[in-house]
This record gives sequence, structure tokens and C-alpha cells, in this order.
Amino acid sequence: MDLVNLEIVIILTVGFALASILGFLSYKAGLSSLLGYLIAGYLIGPYSPGIVIDSHTAEQLAEIGVILMMFGVGMHFKWEDLASVKSVAIPGAFGQTFVTALFSTLFIYSLGWTLESGLIIGLSIGVASTVVLVRVLSDNEILSTPQGHIAVGWLIVEDIFTVAVLILLPSIAANQGLTGFDIKIFSFSILILTIKFISLAFVVFYIGTRVVTYLLFRIARTRSHELFTLAVLAITFAIALGSALIFGTSIALGAFLAGMVIGRTEVRHQASAHVLPLKDAFVVIFFLSVGMLFDPRAMVENFSLFTGVLAIILIVKPLTAFLIVYFLGYSVEVGLVVALSLAQIGEFSFILAEEAMKYKLLPDAGYDILVASALISIAINPLLFKSIKNFKYYLEKLLHQQSNDEGRGLISKEAVNKAIVVGYGPIGRAIYQTLQENGFSPIVIDRNVDTISKLLKEGKEAIYGDASKSNIQEIAGMEKAVLLAVTLPEINESISVIETARDLHPPIYIVARTRYISDKPFFENLDIPCICCEEEGLKAFREVLAATMDEIKKPKD
Repeated sequence: MDLVNLEIVIILTVGFALASILGFLSYKAGLSSLLGYLIAGYLIGPYSPGIVIDSHTAEQLAEIGVILMMFGVGMHFKWEDLASVKSVAIPGAFGQTFVTALFSTLFIYSLGWTLESGLIIGLSIGVASTVVLVRVLSDNEILSTPQGHIAVGWLIVEDIFTVAVLILLPSIAANQGLTGFDIKIFSFSILILTIKFISLAFVVFYIGTRVVTYLLFRIARTRSHELFTLAVLAITFAIALGSALIFGTSIALGAFLAGMVIGRTEVRHQASAHVLPLKDAFVVIFFLSVGMLFDPRAMVENFSLFTGVLAIILIVKPLTAFLIVYFLGYSVEVGLVVALSLAQIGEFSFILAEEAMKYKLLPDAGYDILVASALISIAINPLLFKSIKNFKYYLEKLLHQQSNDEGRGLISKEAVNKAIVVGYGPIGRAIYQTLQENGFSPIVIDRNVDTISKLLKEGKEAIYGDASKSNIQEIAGMEKAVLLAVTLPEINESISVIETARDLHPPIYIVARTRYISDKPFFENLDIPCICCEEEGLKAFREVLAATMDEIKKPKD
């Protein structure tokens, strides 16, 4: 068989095998598994003495990982979140990018390079890797916190700014040097940029939201998991690719917008549960592709440039971000989270550098240094996060700030006696009402999209999705819940929901509904403390449920 026709199979086989082994060894050594993935990529890349795999094919596969990762970020990030952090994200992103670009330009110019090359490298290292930022924040359970929102909002502003630079590159190339600047060409580029962004926003958020909502609701009513997953993937890739081809943005930004569009629909939780698990494998390919581009000779041949650029990424850039956040009135902890999450570079840096090389604004050596700096900074970044408590302790002493977790309203209060009701048929409605009457705060999970839509319009907490999926239960807040009521008619489905819940939150108190007395042993074998049987009548059902709630409340009285 011709191995040329098996390039993708070889990449997946060898790449995943090496990434698994080296990722595991890195983890056991107390390091981030990302370091193992990067080393694995280097070992199968063109600059290592071992097996060489086609890097161009790997880069194409890596784009899938970027699309799925950015889709997930967009799903959980809303304009309201960006608006809530705009006072720090917008000035912070521009301020940090300006300082980084200034330091880089002056440093690189002092080494004998052109001002244009220094500016391009400065802008390239000014933006962080979305994949790395989201991964590190997720691993440290910070992504959904206010400081996580600030970091993601900050990065979104940087991404938008970088897209603007990409569009302006032809004008910058046409006006190389300090003379001959054509204000007409530059102004026209700004006008085109503005029109593109306005058009993209209109198409995606005004037209796209309506079309996507209509399509997904129609497909959701079929209750077919594979059709729903396929539709979400098709919409995501179509918006991502369309944004890049028609409006000149990056695929990553297009995928983020696709996530935001689907995230505004009532089927967003089910979309998240079905699509996001796919991203993990492709994100590994992204790190493999970065490792494949790493050429150690670039560090040796341009050692002064490499150490200087790396110092700006790891010191100047995060220090600037921290000072901006801190002087805007946020706590040391928030400043550290934002600063350290941005102390790396990645995919957007490569995109900007590649485009600059096309216009001869950056020599090949500059691109090699960016790749080397990306690999080192990505490897170090998770380690920096492990030291965040130490940084916080010394900085608070230095700044004479008392340690606290408030930081401009950063504490979110959980609902008291949170309960989850799976299924909202007649039994589910009865349980929901009984829970409310007894001081519980219930949230409904159901696979009927019309039921969920109605509940949301009534102002009730409800999630559309398959409750046997851990993603759906996590979104519902299973780990904070005190009671789970499973009212599904099919016993096998109920058992799947219960097993998932116990994996996530073993102490959860479970109420299970069964139709027939003969089915009780199935739940008794699972050690379910409260089993309600329809054959025994609704009155008995309510009495058992009321006794259960009294039992739950006892330790709190």
C-alpha cells in the first residue's frame, strides 16, 4: 500500500502514540502534559533525526483543534461578559500590546534589524495563544471565573487587533521605511477593515442567529444525537471558514463567533456536550504541529535575539499586564491570573509572521525565533501557574495588600439547597413544585427543546440536553447540588444518569422514579435512598419525597 496516501493515518498513529507516552511521562514528572506533546511533535518533525511526518498535513489537522477550541470558548463567552470586563480588557490589551511592541522594536533594531521587522515581531509576541490560554485556565479551574473572563476578553481584543494588523499589512509593506507614506492607501485600508467588521457582525449576529436557531430547533426535535452533532459541526465550520474567506478574518475568530451564535440558542448545552469532547484529540495535534516547526539551530544561530524575545514574552509582557490590572483596582490574584495566562505565544503569532514574510517584512530567521519562543513559553506557562500562590504571597507582601478573595465582586454565591430534576413530564412537574414549596432551588434537564424553551420564558432555570452526559450535569451544577430527582420513564436511561451523577458528586442524594413495583430492585441494587413508584399512587409519591427533603435538611437545622 502506498504510504503517501496514508499521511493522515500515519500522523494520527505515530503522533498520538508518542504524545500519549511523553505526555504521561511529563505528567508523572510533575510537569504539564503539553510539554510531552511538544516534544513528541519535534521528534516527528523535519528538524529531528527520527521519523519525519508531513508538517503541512499536521497543520491542517491542527486547525480543526483550533476551530473546536475557539467554538467552545465562544459558546461560554457572551457579549455581556466582554462588556463586564471591557474597562480592563480593552485598555489592558492595547496597553500591553503597545509596550510589548515598543520594547521588541527597540531591542531588535539595536541588533541591526529593520524597524519593520522589529514591529512585526513585537506585534506577533504581543498576542497570546488562545489554545494554551484556554487549556491552562481550564486545567486550573479558572476559565469560568471573573478573572478567567478578563483573560479571555483581553485575548479577544488582542485577536481583533491582530486581525486588523493582518488586513493592514499590504499598506505597511507599500509604505516601508520612514519616507513615502501614502495616507490615501492607509486610509482606504482602514475603511475596508471597518466595513468588513461591520458586515461580519451583521451577517453572523443578525442573520446567522436566526438561521442557526431555526435549523437547530428543527433538528433537536428529531432527538437524534448524530444529526444534532453533525448540524452543529457543519454550522461551526461553515461560519469559521466563511469568516476567513469572505471577510478576511482568521478561522479561529470565525469559530469563536460560531460558538457565540450557537451559545445564544436554547440548545447550547447539548451542543457543548456533543461537540466539545471531540476537541481534545485535535488540540493535541495543534501542539504536535508546533513541536514539528521547532528548529533548535535557530536558537543557537540567533542566541541574543532568542533570549531577548523570550525575556519580553516571559517578563515584560506579563509584568505590563499585571501592572495594568492592578492599577485598575483589581486584586493581586486577578492580576497574576491575567498576567501569567498571557505569558506565552502561539497560533496567531505564526499567522501574523507568515503573512509578514509574504510581504518581505520579516526574514526567515525571525519566524524561526518566534517558533522557538512559542515552544519554550508554551512549555513553561503551566509551570508558572503552579507557582501562582508563591507569586501571590510575595507580591501581596511587597504591595502591602491584605489577601482576600473579594476583588471587585469576584465572589459568586451559590444557591442554597440546589436540586436537579431530570425530566419534566407530569412526575417531573410534581417534583419540581414540591421542591420549590420546601425551599429548594431546582433546575430542570430535559431533552424536549420546546419544554425547555417554555421554562426559560417563564424565568425558570432549565437546560436542554442528555442528562447522562457529564458535560450537561456539570453545566447544571451537579457538584454543588444536594438532591437529584430522576423522573425518566425508561429505567436504563435513569441508571445512566445516576451513574454519571455519582461519578461527579458521590454524596448526592438521589430520588428515582419507577413506573412499576417490579422495577424497584434495579434501583435498590444501586443503593438509591428514595424510590418513588407510580403504581403506589401520586399521594404516596409526594409523601416519600417530602420525607426525603426533611432528611436532607436535618443536618442544616
